[in-house]
Amino acid sequence: HYYITNNLSNEMPVKCESDASAVRLLKEKDPDQLYGAVRHIKNRVIGSRTRKQEYLDDGILPELIGVIKLHSTPISVEAAYICNSLAHGGRQYVEHLISSGLVETLIDGIFLEEQKLVEACLRTIRTIYQYPNLECQNLWEIDNFIPRLIDLMMTSEVAGQCCAMIIGSVCKSREQQAILFTTPILNNINSLLLTESTQSNLAGLFCLSELSYDNHFVAQEVAGNEKLVKRLFKLMRRDKYILVQYNAAKCLTNLFRLGAINEERSKTQILDTIVYLCLSEDIAIKHIGANLLHELIEQNSELQLWASYSQHLMRGLSRFFIASKDPEFSPRLRAAAFKAFAALGETQEDIRKSIIEGENIISHLKFGLQDDSLEVQVAALSCLHSLSRSVKQLRTNLLDAEVWQPLLKLIKTDDDELVRTSSRTLCNLLLDFSPSKEILLEQEGTVELLSKLVLNSDDEVKLNGVWALMNITYKANSDLRSKILSHFGVLQILETVEDDCPKLKIKALGLLRNILCDPDEVDRIMTSHGREVLKTLVPILTNSDKWSDEEQEQVLCVFINIATGHIAKDLLTERDDLMLCLLRFLSHLNSQLQIAATTCITHLVKSEDSGCLDRQNKLKEMGHFKELQSLLGARPEVADRAKIALQYFQ
Repeated sequence: HYYITNNLSNEMPVKCESDASAVRLLKEKDPDQLYGAVRHIKNRVIGSRTRKQEYLDDGILPELIGVIKLHSTPISVEAAYICNSLAHGGRQYVEHLISSGLVETLIDGIFLEEQKLVEACLRTIRTIYQYPNLECQNLWEIDNFIPRLIDLMMTSEVAGQCCAMIIGSVCKSREQQAILFTTPILNNINSLLLTESTQSNLAGLFCLSELSYDNHFVAQEVAGNEKLVKRLFKLMRRDKYILVQYNAAKCLTNLFRLGAINEERSKTQILDTIVYLCLSEDIAIKHIGANLLHELIEQNSELQLWASYSQHLMRGLSRFFIASKDPEFSPRLRAAAFKAFAALGETQEDIRKSIIEGENIISHLKFGLQDDSLEVQVAALSCLHSLSRSVKQLRTNLLDAEVWQPLLKLIKTDDDELVRTSSRTLCNLLLDFSPSKEILLEQEGTVELLSKLVLNSDDEVKLNGVWALMNITYKANSDLRSKILSHFGVLQILETVEDDCPKLKIKALGLLRNILCDPDEVDRIMTSHGREVLKTLVPILTNSDKWSDEEQEQVLCVFINIATGHIAKDLLTERDDLMLCLLRFLSHLNSQLQIAATTCITHLVKSEDSGCLDRQNKLKEMGHFKELQSLLGARPEVADRAKIALQYFQ
């Protein structure tokens, strides 16, 4: 492209007779004609998706990029504004802009000295990067780009707003948060928050919320800035713009969830603001308010209780299920309500009762599980999972509603998130005190389905599958245990025990423990697989520094069951390394491990079993008898078990 000076004539810009002539004039060398063309196009595309598409179809982008590269103001500024307007048209327009190479041109533009052109480029970059998951230039890979944004934040109000929004949009990892925190960004954000400009406040709050999200170090540093924290609370006041209130509450929620702030007054102020947002008449505000409520009270029983005291909140969330005037937004509202109810009912029975009996949630759940929206289905499953933690509800409302039926359908879908959430919920329905357990086991293919979950490549689904199998094998009859082993055998269980995931290992051990609960079956399994069982389990006890107390306790519980077998007792006693482990656990600081080891020894030395004298004599020689005697002065629960074991020694 040719070079054009910044000097336009004093005459009025050339008026274009048509869109076609405007596009044609973009190739003109005359500054006045070119300026008239970009002004005409800008006025036409703002607010009109139809004209945006028409201009794109006419191939306007290469010409606009060429005009921006002229670095001529105000012509290049107007061209950048046109691109910004196109980006506001939606994701498909943004993808078109990216593929044309516009972003690279805009990035070059922010390193210029002309402030108005810099701001115009910043505006467009901000608009483009507000769309998530774009295949776009990684701004962190561009030399000096982020430092340049930090510097530009203090040059003008517009630049500050745009830079804060861009930084917030691309700050997605702890490493990036750490890099940003080495810059003066916190001071720059503070400057944006201290102004009376709503747009500056919003940009600063957005940037701060992304900077402090799930980062303990940053949260503590932010909380240590008393003036900044006080300002955040001021921005939550009712006289502030409602989106400012929301974003301030979001920042404080981040700090609270990470333990950076914990004062009672602070918690109630944040919660009051979020409840206020949930009760807004604006459906968009309701939606973000309910999602923020879920973030704030999740895994916090105290705040769940406080939130439940507000009957207005419960009723307000229930109204989310009523179809809104915007049919496209209704599913998002329903999903937000389900997530909020899931968080509310996460830990306390009284709250679950209020949700189910007071807000008629069961009927909404049944529809939600069959909703056309994937987001609603996942949220409804989360809510069901929360409510299914209640023994009473499992035996009454959830049983009557037959929630297991849609659950079995959802668990067979191809969507990973649906399978994760539905399998997690199914574990609760398969607990021993759940009447749905028997119904589910009567359904054809249930055991096969659960066995397939264990083979899933997703770690959480695999965990849920093992967990569900563990639940159904608890107090199961011999036929059911045999059926499970025909689909998920002992060797597969042992392979799962060797998994690196501690939770999966513990549940697999629990499953093995439930399988090995009948003396005759124990002997049969140990005769065929005893070598593999011992090879997998004994190292968990011998390498005590590598495994947690919980993992070792579960292994001891498996050996307790194995020690009930007639043949299996001798298989265990023959392993000196295992016997030495039992001796060591008798003097362990963890009383649960002491009790487990003592119980295992009791089964090994019982006098009614053949070979008991040989086993007793061996354990006496190794020091178990003497160590058991020393436990008579230990804690009552340990001493009682030691007395029982000693009674069998002759």
